[in-house]
Amino acid sequence: MSKLTANKTKMPKNLFLVRHGQSEGNFVRKRVKDTGDESYFSDEFMALHESQYQLTKLGIEQAKKAGEWLRKNKFIMFDRMLVSNNIRAMQTAAYLEIDNASWMMDFNLRERDGGLFGTIKPSERNLSYTDQQKFHDEQPFLFRPPQGESISDLCQRIKIVLDTLARECGGKDVIIVCHGHVMRAFRIILERMSLQKSNELMRATEEWSQTPNCSIIHYTRENPFNNKQELSDRFDWVRMIRPAGGGNLEDDFSKIERKKYSNEELLLEAEKNRNTK
Repeated sequence: MSKLTANKTKMPKNLFLVRHGQSEGNFVRKRVKDTGDESYFSDEFMALHESQYQLTKLGIEQAKKAGEWLRKNKFIMFDRMLVSNNIRAMQTAAYLEIDNASWMMDFNLRERDGGLFGTIKPSERNLSYTDQQKFHDEQPFLFRPPQGESISDLCQRIKIVLDTLARECGGKDVIIVCHGHVMRAFRIILERMSLQKSNELMRATEEWSQTPNCSIIHYTRENPFNNKQELSDRFDWVRMIRPAGGGNLEDDFSKIERKKYSNEELLLEAEKNRNTK
């Protein structure tokens, strides 16, 4: 590959991933989880496909806070603006209130399809799909709900998005408004996580693994500690921002370490993947 071609296939300089604000689905499912009262799953709610969930009043406020953070930190001009075609993501993108916005919808950014599990109540799911739940707990990266998608399936869609960015947005600034599972898929791919690490990400409840509503993951090729250094060929630094709450407002940038394995280390990693618990 020539140097000219190689330069055309580098990733953006900065990539901002923004999760949507609180949606009707987030609100209802949290209420049920907190209270155990499944009456919140009304016939009207259950008739909605998850792509149709709208933002709540709180979700709109969260989106505006995320937009305020972007403006305060002078992230106001983007070369490419992408958004999921799910309603809550489109609404969030608009409520960021970015001047001279030019959003492009990409169906590959839609949230993971929960399949049948998105259409039945938790009590029914737990009663009728015990074996499925067991596999989910052991292998959440590979688990595919009935008629739905696994995170592994989702990663294939996100690779299409990343391939397009590499071809068309080298060295530019890109913002994407999407979803929690979609952001996890970006992390798994961009940080080159192993199967073991991917499962750990899906199972963990600590702050490092969570993507609160309207949180922002910022990837960059520019060394944040030495801006005179040449741009890296890939995203080498990442941080999480939480303008709407759910943890520290801004994490420090961390260097992404992509593991390479010796023969001996590869055998050890294989053994870890054998032990799923």
